[in-house]
Formats: sequence, C-alpha cells, structure tokens
Amino acid sequence: MKTSSVFYPPEAVARARANIEKHDWAREARDTIVERAQPMLEMSDDALWDAMFGHTITRSWMVWSDGHCPACKADVPMYSWNMDAFAHPWKTQCPHCSEFFPKNDFEAYYRSGLDAAGVFDPGCADRSLLFNAEHPDPDDPLRNFGVDDGEGYVEGDKRWRFIGAYLVYGQWKQLVQGGACRLAAAYTVSGDARYAHKAAILLDRIADLHPDFDWGKQGLAYETGHGAGYVSTWHDACEETRELVLAYDQVADAMEGNDTLVEFLSSKAKQHALDNAKTSVADIQRNIEDRIFRDAIAQQHKIHSNFPRQEIAIAVMGAVMDWPSNRDVVMEMINDLVTKSTAVDGVTGEKGLAGYSAFVIQAMATFLGDCERMQPGFLDAIYARHPVLHQSYRFHIDTWCLQRYYPLVGDTLWFGMQAPNYQGLRFKHAWSDEAGYQPWKLEASPYTFLWWLYRASGDPAFAQIMVHQNAGSVEGVPYDLFAEDPRQMQVELGAVSQELGSTVEVASVNKKAWHIGILRSGEGEQARAAWMAYGVERNHKHQDGMNLGLFAHGLDLMPDFGYPPVQFGGWNNPKADWYRGSASHNTVVVDGKNHESGRGKTTFWADQSPFQVMRCSCPRMIDGRLFERTVILVDVSDESFYLFDVFRVAGGHDHAKFFHSPFGTVTPAGLNLQ
Repeated sequence: MKTSSVFYPPEAVARARANIEKHDWAREARDTIVERAQPMLEMSDDALWDAMFGHTITRSWMVWSDGHCPACKADVPMYSWNMDAFAHPWKTQCPHCSEFFPKNDFEAYYRSGLDAAGVFDPGCADRSLLFNAEHPDPDDPLRNFGVDDGEGYVEGDKRWRFIGAYLVYGQWKQLVQGGACRLAAAYTVSGDARYAHKAAILLDRIADLHPDFDWGKQGLAYETGHGAGYVSTWHDACEETRELVLAYDQVADAMEGNDTLVEFLSSKAKQHALDNAKTSVADIQRNIEDRIFRDAIAQQHKIHSNFPRQEIAIAVMGAVMDWPSNRDVVMEMINDLVTKSTAVDGVTGEKGLAGYSAFVIQAMATFLGDCERMQPGFLDAIYARHPVLHQSYRFHIDTWCLQRYYPLVGDTLWFGMQAPNYQGLRFKHAWSDEAGYQPWKLEASPYTFLWWLYRASGDPAFAQIMVHQNAGSVEGVPYDLFAEDPRQMQVELGAVSQELGSTVEVASVNKKAWHIGILRSGEGEQARAAWMAYGVERNHKHQDGMNLGLFAHGLDLMPDFGYPPVQFGGWNNPKADWYRGSASHNTVVVDGKNHESGRGKTTFWADQSPFQVMRCSCPRMIDGRLFERTVILVDVSDESFYLFDVFRVAGGHDHAKFFHSPFGTVTPAGLNLQ
C-alpha cells in the first residue's frame, strides 16, 4: 500500500509550509490554492461521488467549431462558450447575449436516467422532461427551443452540442478532474486531511468509470471523430492523467487510517454492485492505480500526445506507483526523453518556433524540476550527462528578436503578434489563476529552474531573463513554495540584475540544424533583425522555404500569418491550407506549387557589422536546379540600414515572388476600380 509521496516528499512539503509562515507571497499562494478547493470541500461526499459521469453521452470538444448563438445569432466559434460548473451547473453561456443553454433542466433529465451502477442510460431517462423551462406550455412555439437531450440541440442541419461540451469543460475539467487536483494541492499546502478525503473520493469514483471512456469512439472535435483519448481528446487526456497521478501522489499518505473513507466507498460499492468491494485502503488504492494509471500505461494510444507529453506522463505514473524500486527504468526513460528533446540545436527541430518547438522544452523543464523534488541533486546529475541543456534554453533567447518578436516559422502565434515574453519556459506572473496561472498544479517553478541553469552553466542570460519576466524586479521570485531560500536567491539575482540589466545582448546567429539564420544590428529602439527560415521539415511545418522576415523600428515589417485558422472545420479546411501554403509567405513560388520538403544549406555567412550576409540554398524545395536566397544587412548609421534581397531560381516556368506587408491601409491611385 502506498503511504508516502514521491514528487512531494515530507521534507519538500515542510519547506513549503515554512515558506508560507515566512513570506507574504507564499501565504497568498496558499490562500489561492485553498480558495479554489473550497467549492469541492463544501460538497457532501455523496454529491462528489455523483459528480463523475459515464461515457454514455457523446462528448464534444466544441459546442460548434464555426457556430453561432441560436438566440442572438452572433458568432461563437471554437472555445468561446462560457461554462461554470459551480455557479451554473449543466449550462453553457453565450459570451455575447449571456443566454444559458440548454433551456431544459438537463440535470433532472440526467438523474432520471441513472442505472443501477450510477451511470446515465438514455434509454431509461424521462423524455417528458425535455422542454424549454422558460416556455413550458405544450402549445408554445418555443417549447423545444434550445433543448438538448445530451446529443445536442438541433435546428434543421445545425447542431449545438451544449451538454457534450459542458461535460468536458465544466463537469470534468472544473469539478471532477480539476476538483481532485485542487483538493490534493490544498491538502499539500495546508495539511488539512479533509481535502485529502474529498480528493480520494473523486479519484476513486473516476477510477470506477475511467477505463470505459474512449474518445475515439465516443467524442467529437470539429463535428467529426478526432483522435483517441479518455474523457477528453488525446492531448488533454494525457495531461489530465498525469495531473491525476500527481494528485494521488499528494493524498495517498492521508488515506492510511481513514476509516470514514473506507466506510463511505465500501457502502457505495455495495449499493451499486461494483467489482471492487473497497473494504480497505489497499482496495481503494488498487482501484485508482489499476483503473486510471495502469490502464493508461496499457492503452497508451489514449494518452498519445505531442512529444514529450506522453513520455513524461508514463514516467510520472511509473515513478508514483513503484519508486524507488524502478529507479533505473525511470531514469533511463528520462535520459531518452532529454536526448530526443535536445537533438536539433538543443531542441527537437519541430517547427512552430514560439509554439510547438517551445512546448517541448517547456514541458521538459517542468518535469525535470519536479524530479529535483523527487531526488535532490537530480538536476546537476542530468546536466552532467546532457550539457546540451544549456543550448536548449538558449535557443529561444537566440531566436528572440528585439525581445519583442519571434519569427513566425510554422504553426505559431499569429499575424503581427508581439511576443514580449521569453518562450523557452512558461512563466507564472502571479498566484492568481485569473493571471493565467493555475497554482493548484504545484508544478516546478520556471524561475527556480532558470536560477539553477544560470548557476550550472554560468550564462548570465538566464538570470537576466528571470528579471525581465518579473517586470524588472526580483520581488516574489522564484514563486516556488518548495524553494530552499527564496530571500537569498533574490539578493544574488538582484546583484546580477544591477550589473547587467534585464536586456540580453544577442548577436547574429545561425541555427544550422534547425535551419534559421538571424542577422542583427542596432541597439535599443533602433535594433533590427532580418531572419530567413531555410528548411521545410518536421511536424507543424509550413511550405515556407527561404522565407524572409524583418523586425525594425519596433515593428514586424514583413509579417508571416502564423498559426492557421482551424475553426472552419479543422486543420484541413481551405483557409488553414492556405496559411500553410507557400504563397502565404515571403518567398518565391514556382509554377504555382507549394514547396517540397527539404533541408537547406548555408552557403555563405558573414556577421560583422556594418555588412552582414547570409546565403542559403535548397533546389529540392522546387525540384529545380537552383533555389537560393542571399540577404545582406548594411548599416548606414545607428538609425538607418538597407536590406538587400537577391533570390535566384532556375527550374519551372512561372516564378512568383510574394511579399506581405504589416498592418496598414491600402489607397489606390490612378486606378478605375470596377
């Protein structure tokens, strides 16, 4: 039976509670975590147990991916509907007119259809309850308006899956899965066993039903089947499973001796004739471990995700259930993960420069930081084996232009978007979830990770990034409840900041394996950077060979379009296809065809101001004899410069060079527009 935590060992929890006693920021963190767990704490054990639902209602990733509100008719695409499982259970709300849907009392209908196992059976539900509660008269023409029986509200060929989406974003993510995680975190920071008791109820009830979920057969995205998964689709199912095992890791010790928990869950097992009688804590733990975590390990297609999310989830589950007996196995998994994550100029080579390319090392940093709690000294050991980690987290410093933009290479950001934050890590700027941070996840702090990396590598850029990300201050850093000595870190970081400032000086750089070159000159507001991407390869790529961009005068003067619009029916709709096509980029298109995959080569490079040159070539992209671009950055003064662009093409018949400008107004002159 599991009686101790792997990722939240007693000494780490003791540090957290000591920091809470000493520091205002830590108390703010504790208060936020406890506040977010309060709604579940106030629910009865029966209500929590009943909150988990079965797989018998079609779940949907969107109410309607390219839809509108049936009441006000305003566009409500993708993830725009509002849901609050606590204030407005079983409802979705239009962000424009604030109307709630469905209009029927779905909870009453749902309760009427629960079978002996406590799972909704639509064949047993009372369909007389399916009417608009605001227009109950049988003769009222609006009696059926907005009514959803779980399979959506239908008007002609239009279908709004209000309940199908609510189950994912409301009931599951907020109340059930999210509730278990919030309660577990509240127990960790407070030591109040009531939170652990409630979390264990949710975890056990999830385990009862979890293996029966199969998004590939039961769920929809973009109104069609879309990948595997459990309650959620694949990528979120992976993260949710990892978060659940960490929640279990936090509360398992509090299960021991909890006779009230055993009594309650065993009575539920008897009432609903469940296979596991749950007459002991060991029975409950076996239910959770076997039916959530070992089931996921056995059916990894359900938690398949963007690298390295799946690999991290498997390693975390293995460690939580069997550490330290499986130490060698887990460590080898981690080494393999780091090797693959850093193989191309310190990253994976995947495109989506500020998106998917960054997501890999963001996830890796959080995981490695968590492992330091599991095994003190882990980070130093992993760095000794993989010194390329320095290059990994320099990558998004070296490719950050003016500390304001990233080149829009692949599926990343959007047209003209500024990126004022370093993307190598995902930072938390406050303890409030309204600020985009979910403190109850109790993940390793990116500030702590960067501080360790600064001290391990000696590269002051990492310390400068810490100050930059914290609005030029050291106060509150490292936003890490588990930190050993936050005040001393602030003192040392302040000294570095006073000496160097928070602006990182970056020279021209050529990432030859990732295939992007950046020429830089100028300082401050006169800084400029010309970039060229010369590889069409790997996941999340666009057909953008020899694509050119320019940042100057604080602007993106040759913006790319960035992430494709997938809300019009998914990734393969015509608009998304055009965003990825060659003609939507600053390059040359031959015979109207998109570029073929190819890895370009740098054939000339000179990076000494005032005259800098990069020349890259890849005939394979056009299946021709010559496809070569030469870019020359010439400084005239501190404020002025020239950018020469010479494109040489041999092959095909029609050569069209595309150039896209930034935001502006087009005014025709001398034209008779008809």
